[in-house]
Amino acid sequence: MGAVSGFETGEALANEPTLGTTVYRQIRADILACRLMPDDRLRMDALRERYGTGATPIREALMRLEAEALVLLEQNKGFRVAPVSRDQLLDLMRTRAEIESLAVRWSIERGSVNWEADLIAAFHRLSRLPKAATPDSQQINPDWARAHHTFHAVLASGAESPTLAAIREGLFMRTERYVTLSILFKSVPRDDQSEHEQIMRAALDRDAERAAALMRTHVEVTMNKVEASLASLAHGA
Repeated sequence: MGAVSGFETGEALANEPTLGTTVYRQIRADILACRLMPDDRLRMDALRERYGTGATPIREALMRLEAEALVLLEQNKGFRVAPVSRDQLLDLMRTRAEIESLAVRWSIERGSVNWEADLIAAFHRLSRLPKAATPDSQQINPDWARAHHTFHAVLASGAESPTLAAIREGLFMRTERYVTLSILFKSVPRDDQSEHEQIMRAALDRDAERAAALMRTHVEVTMNKVEASLASLAHGA
């Protein structure tokens, strides 16, 4: 019993995030939630104070975020949050629509009964959470955001393709920043719950054509909504 306990403790410690990983997650969360806005300068002194740590883990985190295209490193200028643009939005969303549709098709072809159960549970959690942080807020409820991320990840997980999952995850994260911006600037509300439920039901019915079409529409509605918000922002609305 003692040997097993020691092994479990060692395994748990091995799975503990490093300081660099913790800081990376904090900065990434702040970028995706637009607490660090597009084009914001990421000055080392300010980041050290903000996250209460030294320069080394912050620099490690910023290099990882640069690889994810969420941060830019400019010669002689340092780091800044990656900018946003209509062209980038359209490129990301159109690519995401293709990848999400492919992922749901593969999940329907390959997903097990356990995948179905996980999908139902993920939708149930998502459907029980309000999207807004408070009734009159324009901030996304972080619990809803996590549940939303989980729902889409579970939906794609039946494909059992690590490569496809990694591509889908990267696109999802990069587009979420645009979604947050659209909410901050008073975009038109939508019925997310109904859209997610229809996709789930088509997936459970193993109707790949319908599920893929619904997923494509779901992403395109998001794209059009965010594009309108960017246009309003550009015109000072």
